[in-house]
Amino acid sequence: GLLSLTAFLAISVFLANWAVRPVEKAWNRQRQFVADASHELKTPITIIKGQLEGMLLGIGAYKDHEKYLARSLEVAATLETMVQEILTISRLETNVDFKMEHFDCAPMIHGYLREIDDLVATKELQIHLAIQSPAFINGNKLLIEKVFSNLISNAVKYSPHGASVDIILQNTNGRFLFSVENTGTHIPEDDIPKLFDAFYRMEQSRSRRTGGSGLGLYMVQRILQQHNSYCEACNTENGVKFFFTI
Repeated sequence: GLLSLTAFLAISVFLANWAVRPVEKAWNRQRQFVADASHELKTPITIIKGQLEGMLLGIGAYKDHEKYLARSLEVAATLETMVQEILTISRLETNVDFKMEHFDCAPMIHGYLREIDDLVATKELQIHLAIQSPAFINGNKLLIEKVFSNLISNAVKYSPHGASVDIILQNTNGRFLFSVENTGTHIPEDDIPKLFDAFYRMEQSRSRRTGGSGLGLYMVQRILQQHNSYCEACNTENGVKFFFTI
């Protein structure tokens, strides 16, 4: 009677709340991301606007147009990267153009290393490769390429001069383990859980100078989650390692 009706209503309310909670959580995460993105985009826009106004008005050091036009171009490039990454993340959230392919991922790692060969040479880094080839996986080729390029780029960019970078891609029980470890540096343990948060930077000023958007690792994690994987980071005896299986 009444007890059964009360129990039924209680269960119905619980199930309704349980079903809505993931949707609300996703909506709140998206709303927070939009708010954070809006805040982050203001910074480079404000910098460019200030530099251009200073040059137009001929204020002090801004009379050196060649110097500040070059700086404005650098900030514009950072802004462009950030917008591209925001668009990629937006497509991930809506599963737009998420096409799966069967492809060999080893060549894209070698290809990206060729692209950054000048930076590696300038910093006199030692690159050690243990790349199994072929390495066929199922996934979205363009997105997986972003994962490799982001992780390798970070290792190279934040390695001290003359450091070593070890890149491994090996088959383990039917899945491929990818890891990249750079020596000569460590990440504070308290920062490691925050590395994959959107717009998180350990050192705000240094990250902005090197062109970091604060979105690279967040995008890596979102892409891997779409591929039923997860990226992890840890300090090692000699440096820092990022790794995942796919």
